[in-house]
Amino acid sequence: MTIKGQLAEIKARARLEGFEKEIRMLSLALDRAQMWLPSAALKKQCQEVSRLLGDLESRFDRKLIVTILGPCGSGKSTLLNALAGVDNLSESGHNRPTTRHLVVLCRDESDASPLREHFGRENVEIRSSHAASALEHVLLIDTPDTDSMEQEKHIPIVHQAISFSDVLICVFNAENPKTRDYVDFLAPYLRHFNGESLVCAANKSDRLDELELREKIVPEFLAYIRDAWEKPVDRIFCISARRHLHDPAWDAKAKPRHDFDEFAQLQEMIFSTFNRAAYVIDRRLENAENLRNYILSEIQAEVEKDKSSLADARQRITELEKKAAKDAISALKKDDARQVLGVNVLLYQKLAQRWLGPVGWLIALWARILIFGTGIAAIFRFGNPVRQIMGMASSILHFKESQAAVADVGKSERVDRAFRDYRFAVMKTWTDIAELLVKARFDPSVRNIDAMLPDSDVLSKELSSLWREALDGAIEASARKLSGLFLQFVFNIPVIGMMAYTGWLTARAFFLDNYLTSDFFLHAFLTIGIVLFLIFFIFQGCVRLFAGTESVTAKAFDDVKAQIEVFHPLSLNPVGEQAGAVLELRIEK
Repeated sequence: MTIKGQLAEIKARARLEGFEKEIRMLSLALDRAQMWLPSAALKKQCQEVSRLLGDLESRFDRKLIVTILGPCGSGKSTLLNALAGVDNLSESGHNRPTTRHLVVLCRDESDASPLREHFGRENVEIRSSHAASALEHVLLIDTPDTDSMEQEKHIPIVHQAISFSDVLICVFNAENPKTRDYVDFLAPYLRHFNGESLVCAANKSDRLDELELREKIVPEFLAYIRDAWEKPVDRIFCISARRHLHDPAWDAKAKPRHDFDEFAQLQEMIFSTFNRAAYVIDRRLENAENLRNYILSEIQAEVEKDKSSLADARQRITELEKKAAKDAISALKKDDARQVLGVNVLLYQKLAQRWLGPVGWLIALWARILIFGTGIAAIFRFGNPVRQIMGMASSILHFKESQAAVADVGKSERVDRAFRDYRFAVMKTWTDIAELLVKARFDPSVRNIDAMLPDSDVLSKELSSLWREALDGAIEASARKLSGLFLQFVFNIPVIGMMAYTGWLTARAFFLDNYLTSDFFLHAFLTIGIVLFLIFFIFQGCVRLFAGTESVTAKAFDDVKAQIEVFHPLSLNPVGEQAGAVLELRIEK
């Protein structure tokens, strides 16, 4: 093969690999929609197309196989002899069957090795002639008869030959009124043909009226063939194979009625058109593309039947999931004593990390007082807001004992209540959605709501995670808002000013050897303490006003709702996922 031919083959193989990848992806997509009833049959077709594409790829390494197929007496052996230029290359005559094996016309005997390996040496006869020397890229095969006394033996061989062929030339006896019966007979065989070209030859056409042959017989016969076989037929050649033998041995009573004969065009197709490396690659690639387009069309047609109901069901499921998720989050949002205390503790912890100065010291002290004063078991697990909020113990005396119990109560009561609300929301509208899905050819088991809910453990984890992150974000935002430099300056400056003034008086008295009395320091510390606690009281009022528990949880809830609306982060309904997978199968060619 030339460099140009090798490059063409490389490009063709690359495109073929692209087609195969598309089919694999479609098959995987169908796996995601197993409850959609057509998916099983479509996946089976994908597997068959993948197998056929694999067969096509293997054919790149062999010559084009052109197989002549036809009933007894149609003249297929005569046609092979005429093409080879040897009258007795393939046995012909009146004895039936005339052909008992595969007769292969090729340039070199080694070219037929794949056929002998595939069909067995006893079923393949090799023939050569001066005409065969021109067959550089083609193997020409004559098949056994399929309607003779030995048809039971021949039919499996013919069946394999059809599957193995790249081009089929179906030969019919133009003057035999039973020709159409043989078209129907061949229909199941041709379902196994996945080659590059399918042509027909109406032999003995010279025995019929030329005008009727051109204007009526051929057009009607071609339409009948295409309808019966459901495959594209390139064309019908009207030929007289006997005319091109060296010794036609015409029957004196059945000589040709006219000279209309398309044998030359058929010969040109085989020895010129088919017998080119570029043709072999191009047609095999075209056949691969047709296979890929076929499965895409099949999937598209099935999806189109259900897309309206599926789109409606998918939209309703999406809306249902959003509402159910909001109801579930609302269950986590509901305030109780543990959550109120927990939000306060978390907020003051974050404020303590941000504040400086005397007010910052008092905020840090207050955060520790809240921890130990309320006996919150899980508060020491910093960075996990849900456990901190829910991990409340009733007494510091039972600190260790209450830790595991409170964590378990937080998990079982609050999250289970959230899942219960999620389930109730789904139950209210699932019946109508299920009927839409059944109408869209989903398995009737979709009516069972328990099987349609997301996994409870997964949903619980995602609900907790979503609420935890939102609540932590709301607390962090509130702490950041209440820790601005201006606020820290305003709240700290009175105390710092008094401390500075007291320090200045003390230092001046020290350097002047005028020592101050203990009453001065007592009153100074009391005054500073009173001012500090008064400022802290005002600060607590600001915290309650701008970052109270209700405000923080409301902000967290709004954030969760926004995420659900925009990103839909919770576990999807398994049926909704499958409905979406079906709609995504609408791929354009």
